[in-house]
Amino acid sequence: MYRKGSHHGDADGMSRPDIDVHHNQLNVTARSMTKINQHQLTNNDNVKSKSTNNDEKLTSKHMAFNFSLERISKEQQHDPEILRIRHQRLPKKIDNKDYVIENDVLHKVIQLPRAYTKFKVVCISVTMKKEVISCYHDHPTAAHFGVNRTSCEKCAKFNIRRTAPPGHLHAIEYPQGPLELISMDFWGPKPQYSINGNRYVLVITDYYTKYVVACPLPNNTATSTAKSFVEQFIFKFGIPRRVVTDQGVHFNNELMQNLTMLLGTNHIQTSAYHPQSNGLVEIFNATFHPQLSKLYNAELNDWDEYLAPVIYAYNTGEQSTTGYSPFQLMFGRHPILPLNHTPATFNFNRPNDYWMKLIKCMNIYRQIARQKTLFHQQQSKQRFKKNSQNPQYEINDLVFYKVPGHRAKLEERFSGPYTIVNKQHPSYTIQNNDSLTSKRVYVSDLKLVYQRHL
Repeated sequence: MYRKGSHHGDADGMSRPDIDVHHNQLNVTARSMTKINQHQLTNNDNVKSKSTNNDEKLTSKHMAFNFSLERISKEQQHDPEILRIRHQRLPKKIDNKDYVIENDVLHKVIQLPRAYTKFKVVCISVTMKKEVISCYHDHPTAAHFGVNRTSCEKCAKFNIRRTAPPGHLHAIEYPQGPLELISMDFWGPKPQYSINGNRYVLVITDYYTKYVVACPLPNNTATSTAKSFVEQFIFKFGIPRRVVTDQGVHFNNELMQNLTMLLGTNHIQTSAYHPQSNGLVEIFNATFHPQLSKLYNAELNDWDEYLAPVIYAYNTGEQSTTGYSPFQLMFGRHPILPLNHTPATFNFNRPNDYWMKLIKCMNIYRQIARQKTLFHQQQSKQRFKKNSQNPQYEINDLVFYKVPGHRAKLEERFSGPYTIVNKQHPSYTIQNNDSLTSKRVYVSDLKLVYQRHL
């Protein structure tokens, strides 16, 4: 029968020596006393040892702690809560009671769930809490181990997050038709220039149809970005109502602001270092990169020669989310592929008949594509919600912010603390308490600061 390790109060006979137990009352020796005894043994006159300056500092700092039972008993006399418990009639042996007094020291009796062995732990007074935490957690010999570490600033900054990032999935509202919402992002740079002098790809994706336009570029400056956006997308497909980009300088600049204002397009910028907010184009970037890798030469410098065929294959392939190809949703007809020897054709007596047929087909496509997309969005949201929390912070809360980008192994994972100055859940504006600079971030990159009140 399987039982959790946390429910095992009995010792493992295969890995632990036998202990003669004469009675059910256990002797308690504080870990600090064990350390002190070990230290006294090492200082024996018959033993010569060499120690570095760091060892001497650690030892002297450790010896400053006094956790003797006499002192613990004395400090317990100054704690109102402990005095209240001590004044009750307590048994002197471990039974079904919660507390026991031994050697004039109050202990709490603990029994693990579904276990038979009982343990005694010393009740620490309020006056000794800071010392105990400093010795058994903050001190170098304790190495910041322990279960409850949320109030430790170093642990909050350096520890690896073992759970899913906080925050629920917020799907972007599905648009009503093509060019209602598009997203732009850069792929690259490649390690070296291609034979055509390109290192970047500007990827533009329509949210409704999933249709992709990819423009190879030698750089990702604001001028190159704006020029490609106008010439390769707007002049061919029209003006989009909304554009989603990240906060990169190639999108967040005066030229792009003036361009979108002139076109009447609403420019939306995602939270910093949160690519999930622009997930559609990010997913495509991860999709077409392996396809290019299978095609370019050994010198890796002709990848842009295969970019157009890869994009064509993507746009003419059926999407599992919508059930149609991006080409079909964008243009209202099936693409004529090289293997379509006898493509389906329609005969129309008047041009208006073609228009009526196109409107009818597009309405059917839109209805089915919308139903399937909303269904997949709801499924993804439910799966994501199972293993994630959704904390909501308030203005003036202190938080740590996840360090973005690449970092060295021994560098802190979170910086701060910062103060929340604006709340638009799941996005927040945080302010550096030293420089007073502010930035907008996503809830998954934040961690609440728990302050010690000792």
